[in-house]
Amino acid sequence: MKKSYALMMALAMMLFIGIQTASAQLYINEFMASNDAAFAGPQGDFPDWIEIYNAGDDAVDLSGYYMADDLADPDAMYAIPSTYPDSVTVPAHGYILFYANKGQESSVLNLNFKLSGGGEQVGLWNSSQEVLDSITYGDQTTDISYGRYPDGGDNWEFMPTFTPGETNVANNIIEKDEAPLMSQNMPNPFVGSTNIRFNLAASQQVTINVYDVTGSQVAVLANGVYNAGQHTVVWNAENLPAGYYLYSIETPTGKMVKKASVIK
Repeated sequence: MKKSYALMMALAMMLFIGIQTASAQLYINEFMASNDAAFAGPQGDFPDWIEIYNAGDDAVDLSGYYMADDLADPDAMYAIPSTYPDSVTVPAHGYILFYANKGQESSVLNLNFKLSGGGEQVGLWNSSQEVLDSITYGDQTTDISYGRYPDGGDNWEFMPTFTPGETNVANNIIEKDEAPLMSQNMPNPFVGSTNIRFNLAASQQVTINVYDVTGSQVAVLANGVYNAGQHTVVWNAENLPAGYYLYSIETPTGKMVKKASVIK
């Protein structure tokens, strides 16, 4: 009887250690906090997304695990549902993708929060609410992901060619300083015309387009090669009706989108 009890305790301890080891090899591996039109979710929208990588040799069921965009507030921790465990199991040396689209909890892969493109935190906890991984990040660039290279490594890089559910590769990496920076147009709201400033770290092709709320392109403000440094383009909107518009800057190293208001 004592031998059986000892054997059972040993097996239980091995199982516990195995679970802890598997959990400890889970990483927040890549995410996109400003998904304008880069990667469509299963519902056809463009939600923020977070990729979890399992570096272990065993699959891990994430049912009852927690994720949040605040590392200090326990009330912000969102419990991953156990309704369909197969859908939230990350395979060994594999990936799983969660969608941070607050208010659209129609799937076990949807989270109850959104990510801030201006910087915040992301955390992953096990079912005992022990932190497995976390990151505090800064400003993000639209339609460019932020990920570890290599998978599960310590270095975080910006990746214009994002790889949700796949291995992060070196030729996807750019430095943050290489991405274009575009200021809010001034004045805004505006009558007639407004100025848009942007800054480049290196000489490169630049395209600045304006779109109405239906997604139709209504103006091209820049389309050519610009030298490194700060530049200003003037947007003349006298012939456009009042309303909200989106304007975007796109270069080989990144893209940014901002909103402007035309008044009459």
